[in-house]
Amino acid sequence: MHIFVARSLWAQLKHIAMSKFINPFSDYGFKLIFGSEVSKDLIISFLNGVLHDEVIINITFRNVEMLGMKQDQRRAVFDIFCENEKGEFFIVEMQKTRQKYFSDRILYYASFAIQQQSIVGREKLSHLTEEERKKHWDYNINKVYIVCILNYVMSPGYPDKYRWDVVRMDRELKIPFSETLNEVYLEIPKFVLPLSECKTIYLKWLYVLNNIEIMERLPDELNNQLFQKLKSIVEIERMSANERLEYELSLAVERDLLSAIDASFEDGEIKGEEKGIKKGIKQGREEGIKEGRKEERREIAQNLKSLGLSLEDISKATGLTSEEIEQL
Repeated sequence: MHIFVARSLWAQLKHIAMSKFINPFSDYGFKLIFGSEVSKDLIISFLNGVLHDEVIINITFRNVEMLGMKQDQRRAVFDIFCENEKGEFFIVEMQKTRQKYFSDRILYYASFAIQQQSIVGREKLSHLTEEERKKHWDYNINKVYIVCILNYVMSPGYPDKYRWDVVRMDRELKIPFSETLNEVYLEIPKFVLPLSECKTIYLKWLYVLNNIEIMERLPDELNNQLFQKLKSIVEIERMSANERLEYELSLAVERDLLSAIDASFEDGEIKGEEKGIKKGIKQGREEGIKEGRKEERREIAQNLKSLGLSLEDISKATGLTSEEIEQL
């Protein structure tokens, strides 16, 4: 299954290389569309569409990298991190492949946005003494929204459900206990509505992200100022030479990553089966495969480390901790 996933992504990358439009699921493309001042109206439109009850008038992009409270704690690097005019925080994450403990990582990321509010609140009260500032911070936390756009199937057991809305909820009454933290997970491969049935801006956004080539000839349903601007941003031929080079380099890194994963998965499966065969019993084979997969993750990490990728990116790809990667 792992080999199939890696090869499937490799096929996507080869298709992307021949595309007329930037791939919205590449790191470069995603941040170009949703993470720049020039395209601020696009992220506002998208978030207003996804968060049905929220009305965002303006946003301010914030630093996407946050350090831990202590020097030895893991940092958080967001794809997009912004704040609206009401002081509410929005984290938008794009995930291309399945990752172990992904939802836990999202919860960890959310903790930074919550802690940030204490810092911002105290900055606004900087004219007061330290003792007075402590008295004014009463844990009144503004809402934090995390929107995760997944280019893989997270839960195959629910084939018709592509959207997951997660809040703290009372188990017995099934009502929200608190809506301070709101998580939305969008499984893009499950979104199969035809454009004719996409009546809201939210559904149109999902359709376009899943069918970026439709930008070549905008149909009537998308022929408006918003998607015309999106088309001008994602057209590769409009990119400057430096932008094109940066995009191609980002794709090259992704190709190298997938090639390393593909090769290591194959090696791991072979090693695992060999160990199982030597034991001659089913249990031995399963244990051998399990051990082989552990080894394959280490080999993947070593390959990615040699390519110069950061510990954070290697950890995302392999599920290994920074400490385990550093020891390789």
